[in-house]
Amino acid sequence: MTLQALDRTLINGVELEVRDRGSGEPVVFVHGAMGDECAAVLTEPRLANQYRLIDYHRRGWGNSARLQAPLSIEQQAADCRAVMHHLGVERAHLIGQSYGGAILLQMALDTPDAVHTLSLLEPALPSIVFNSPAFGAVMTKAASLFESGDTAGAMDAFGREVAGADYRTVFNQTLPPGYFERWVADGPTFFQYDGPALQPWTFTRATATQITQPVLNMRGVNTQPYFRECFETVQMWLSHAENFVLANSTHAMLQTNPKGAAERLASFMSGHRLLKS
Repeated sequence: MTLQALDRTLINGVELEVRDRGSGEPVVFVHGAMGDECAAVLTEPRLANQYRLIDYHRRGWGNSARLQAPLSIEQQAADCRAVMHHLGVERAHLIGQSYGGAILLQMALDTPDAVHTLSLLEPALPSIVFNSPAFGAVMTKAASLFESGDTAGAMDAFGREVAGADYRTVFNQTLPPGYFERWVADGPTFFQYDGPALQPWTFTRATATQITQPVLNMRGVNTQPYFRECFETVQMWLSHAENFVLANSTHAMLQTNPKGAAERLASFMSGHRLLKS
């Protein structure tokens, strides 16, 4: 099954790269800090044969519009809603990994009618990750490399921390060719814009009570402790969530175990149908 290219189109006042394939209930993916990550599951039969799959590059990633300043999580949630509106989708299943999970939590608060189900793959909760000494250490190292001009080294240091020491060997099998070079090219977005946008964003136990849609809370079995804490926080704050630990995976669940991730996502969404037969 061939993965089609993304199309660049004007959405929400800027050019965004969007891919829309398949038929059935719409499913929208929002990527985190690795750009191409959602592509890993788009050809998995359990998803590709049953759903209309939509993914896009957020501003500053791929060939989407470049950023000149941090774009708030609220603005990024609005971009996701605008992608849906552009494609004529009023309500969808939404899936977000890491940074993408934070965006979708905000979207569920801002435009709840657009969110039918919410699949959270270790959402990057700033109150946890930015207070983690381990995460802080790797980010300090990566930022130092970036500032010295070694963007490839910076992204590799981050990738090894959150996706596993052998992540490139795994990603070579699950992502489109050239993914690492594209990720390095988007390094400035990662360090200069996305990080600063995430730090001031807040999500609390009180705001969590506003989310009533079905939620799948999923983590990788080999994830880092600070991401495990994010998973456990969602488990506590969204008591109605279905909680699942994905085998053979790290924080980068979609890339390290795309088949397992696709099967669990499809099972969850089939239990919460959007279109009634």
